[in-house]
Amino acid sequence: MGRMVEFEANGTKVSGYLAEPAQKGPAVIIIHEWWGLESPLSNIKELTDKLAEEGFVAFAPDFYRGQNADNPDDAGKLMTDMFQNRMEDVDNIFKATVEYLRNLDITDPVKVGVTGFCCGGTLSMYFASKFPELLDASVPFYGLPQLAPIDASSIKVPIFFIMAEKDEFVNNDEVIDLVKGVWKNGVEVQAKVYAGVNHAFLNDKRPDVYEEKTAKDAWKMAVEFFKRHLG
Repeated sequence: MGRMVEFEANGTKVSGYLAEPAQKGPAVIIIHEWWGLESPLSNIKELTDKLAEEGFVAFAPDFYRGQNADNPDDAGKLMTDMFQNRMEDVDNIFKATVEYLRNLDITDPVKVGVTGFCCGGTLSMYFASKFPELLDASVPFYGLPQLAPIDASSIKVPIFFIMAEKDEFVNNDEVIDLVKGVWKNGVEVQAKVYAGVNHAFLNDKRPDVYEEKTAKDAWKMAVEFFKRHLG
């Protein structure tokens, strides 16, 4: 259904995977895990297609700019380099992506949500904090708050934090602290911790952690959240 596209907006070149719905709809940015967009361990293109099937203009930007990993060591290096050295570029990719999606004829209503997994979940929190004026909703899946500067008081858009009870990477207490901070802002905030599952439980490219029943439920809840807040 989708296709790889390249564009330039606000002086920044962006590439990524775009999937369009059958009719006009709001947009959702979906952000890859630490593997990268086109890693054999990434299911982001498939999820982008699924968002389009639900009526969203779905776009998965390549925040690694063509780099990918197929093992945890290389993935960790790519993610660490991004968060420590490339955040200005990451911000520019995000802003250019929002501009691009808002100007597509098929994006109607002109609203934009963001979701992501692992490091993409972190960026979904981060963007909601840093650029609340550019977003209308955020659904971070098992993001790691320690990786990026996230100010809960700046999150002014509806946000739904989805977590795994047995997550070996995420300190869920830190995420709950974010939830407590956000609910003071007068916007909807939700949090759900799925019992008995591990980090990356929604990635069906990884049978070692994938949990089909949980994944289907979490995906359904994320889609419903976006439909409610994006229209």
